[in-house]
Amino acid sequence: MPDQTIHPSGVRINARKLRPSYDASGKVERSAIADLVNRSTANLVLVTGPAGYGKTTTLSQLHCQMQAAGSTTGWLTVDASDNDLGRFTFYLWAALGSVFADLGVPAMPSGGLESAAAASSARLHQLLELISLTETPFALFVDEFEEITSDKVMAAVGELVASLSPGQRLVLGSRQKPELPLGRLRVSGRLLEINADHLKFNQEEARCYISGRLACSLNDGELETLQKRTDGWPAALQLAAAALTGRADAAALLAGLASSSQSIADYLAEDVLARLPARQCRLLLETSLFDTFSPAMCDATLGVADSHALLLQTERDNLFLQRIDNDGPWYRYHPLFRDFLQGQLRLSDITAERVTALQLNAARWLAEHDRPSPAIPYALAAGDRRLAAQIMATRATDLVWIGQFDTVARWVAAIPDETLADHPCLLIAGAYATTFLHRYGDANRLVDLLPESALADAVISAELVALRIMLCAWADRIAQAFTIAEAARTSLANVPPYVAGLTHNALAYAHIARGRDVLAQQEIAAAKHYLEPIGAIHALNYSVSFQGAISLLQGQANAARIRFGDSLAGMIGGGHRYTTSTAIVAAHLAETLYEMDDIDAAEALLIDYFPVIREGCLPDHIIVAYRVLARIQAQRGQHDKALCTLDSLLDLGDVRSIPRLAAASRLDKHRLALLAGDIAAAHRLMPLLTDETIWAPFAGLSTYAEGLDDLLVAQARQAIVEGALGSIIPRLQEAIGEASAHNRQRRAARLRCLLAQAFEVARRRPQALETLERALSNAQAGGMIRVFADEPWHLPVLLDALAARKTGVSPAYLQAILRTAVKSTPLPSKPAQAESDSRLSQREVQILRLLAEGHSNKELARKLFVTENTVETHLRRIYGKLGIRSRTQAVARALESGLI
Repeated sequence: MPDQTIHPSGVRINARKLRPSYDASGKVERSAIADLVNRSTANLVLVTGPAGYGKTTTLSQLHCQMQAAGSTTGWLTVDASDNDLGRFTFYLWAALGSVFADLGVPAMPSGGLESAAAASSARLHQLLELISLTETPFALFVDEFEEITSDKVMAAVGELVASLSPGQRLVLGSRQKPELPLGRLRVSGRLLEINADHLKFNQEEARCYISGRLACSLNDGELETLQKRTDGWPAALQLAAAALTGRADAAALLAGLASSSQSIADYLAEDVLARLPARQCRLLLETSLFDTFSPAMCDATLGVADSHALLLQTERDNLFLQRIDNDGPWYRYHPLFRDFLQGQLRLSDITAERVTALQLNAARWLAEHDRPSPAIPYALAAGDRRLAAQIMATRATDLVWIGQFDTVARWVAAIPDETLADHPCLLIAGAYATTFLHRYGDANRLVDLLPESALADAVISAELVALRIMLCAWADRIAQAFTIAEAARTSLANVPPYVAGLTHNALAYAHIARGRDVLAQQEIAAAKHYLEPIGAIHALNYSVSFQGAISLLQGQANAARIRFGDSLAGMIGGGHRYTTSTAIVAAHLAETLYEMDDIDAAEALLIDYFPVIREGCLPDHIIVAYRVLARIQAQRGQHDKALCTLDSLLDLGDVRSIPRLAAASRLDKHRLALLAGDIAAAHRLMPLLTDETIWAPFAGLSTYAEGLDDLLVAQARQAIVEGALGSIIPRLQEAIGEASAHNRQRRAARLRCLLAQAFEVARRRPQALETLERALSNAQAGGMIRVFADEPWHLPVLLDALAARKTGVSPAYLQAILRTAVKSTPLPSKPAQAESDSRLSQREVQILRLLAEGHSNKELARKLFVTENTVETHLRRIYGKLGIRSRTQAVARALESGLI
């Protein structure tokens, strides 16, 4: 098998990472560890120990034994580069491809680079969804997990463990315990821990190991000395075997063993190295500079011709040289031995100039042999930033496409500005990557580095238009995005179709924000004209979302639900369940479902898409998603959870430097404070909401997320609750006129609801009832519920009064709003969910809640946008995890444990 292969998606992968790097045959059988694993039912098997304790050998043996027993297995060896979530999720997908024959290829972005947003998060959740639908037992081995330091990747692994069913295992090999929820897994019996005490050899295993590598055996006394001094440390025993080879007097070597493990290793390694031929010793020292190497690479890099023979001899000498490709001569050193060799290299007569030359030679050879990614660290280590930038420029755009944003951002950060300016494509790729990482300041700096000469290139110029629009939209500088789109409008005939479509979409949003729906529809039609022929699904979903948003803004929730629902179903049916564009539609649909008081379906969508919405959608989508989820949580009596959700939104605004996100969080916290009767807290929040610097950038615009919940609405709520109306009535009347003039019927309904309650506070009951009746009459055909029910301050008494007299409002509609308004006041907080409930995923908890409400499998499938077969699979997994056999038992168990 070649070391580099092309995945069916078109992405280059290193096949060496997907199989064990050790041949487990001929090793000491770790039967005690195998018995522990075989007897355990844990989903996570954690094998930890210091360097040289045989973790990889143990994992390889377990992998081999499971395969021989007919079990389904997969393997992944991680490295520092896998701290990029995009890279990690792709290799995770590839590793599981050997587990699930029908796994297929992850959905790839379509259209321009802007469609790659949140590709890694989407790929992860697509994979977790597939795992959640299989009951096939399997074991996935992930070795060298100590290399993982990224919080994002660690969280992804935590989600993977949470998704596993009985019989499904993740086996991790690591030098230290990872930052996973080990305590919770330990308590629930889902964790098996194998540590250094399990891994070190006992005396019999040490005897077996040494005798297998020496022509003569040690006597009992010598063996006891070796076992005691090394404490069964496998690495020291391997070095001892190498050092004892060819020695007549073992006692002299054993007498020099110290008590410290590291001292033992250094002593033995120095002894071994000193007895090697000079050419072999020099090869070992110089190749310790490289992570991996082959004879051909060594010959070219070191300037020698006998690397192959020397490496074969080193392999025969059992000197921690690991063959990492069974079908090709690629090697690496055991990390422990490599550290030792590098220490010896620093003490040797090899000059710094020689080291630099070797690093540059390696970088050039790897780049010439189509291995750009591993070449870059050597060019950087040698200090040749120009060479590094040249190599980066050949690969950066491809990495953005597949979601490896951290890698590209790290690359461009290592290159001086004056060098970056010579590589426009690298700058653009870096700007996309840093935008998708929400580092908007860095993205702007990279865009500004583009030289004027680069803009003469039509391709770069067009790409820059798309990039600038997208960057401004993500950073919530929407007025600037509109300006860029308007300036580009006159030259769209000469740009790629996806750039033209994106520009028309931006212009459509500009018209929506200014209340010009007819012009917006014209721009949407123009966008579709460019995007449909090229199948640019991502940008097309923006077009569809804008159309649905217009319906909802105009008070037509029924029409919006149909449009969003059909779009989402089409995306899922086309194999695009977890993409950024699907998440955009899901956010809008969740808001619409909430508006129509279908909170179960709204919550199910949000739970499913929340991570993708957070990472890959615009501020308006993020605000709507967090707001709706927090309100559902508050209504379910999860007050602390609702506040936590809003705190997360506030933190997101601070981290991304988007004040509107933080303001949206405070707006809903203000509402919750009023509902709880905490007037003092509401007063503390108000000055933070009235800060003019938050709202000034949006002057003349009506941002989507603030259509129902803005500063005026917050001030009206507080005035109504306190009974201090001041000028709120004329201000509401003026705002209603503006909303009606732009056909913003949903906003007008919310404002009339508040105005009616203000009249009630002012003891003007006839005007209150007239205002509310008019609002309800206009809204009932569109199916809007929450626009009224979420403002329950004096609403129930007014609804009762309307119901008692003849009106044009349907009694059923009045009762629906009244029931929901009563429910809108948060229930008393429920206790936090028990730790033992962690064995169920969020999706499974949601299904339990729907079961408790009496929904059939068909209704569950409709609400969750899945098939009935998928629902049945989820139910079987729930039954298995809870140890029950029926729907009734599942609901009872969930109620007992506080899950629902």
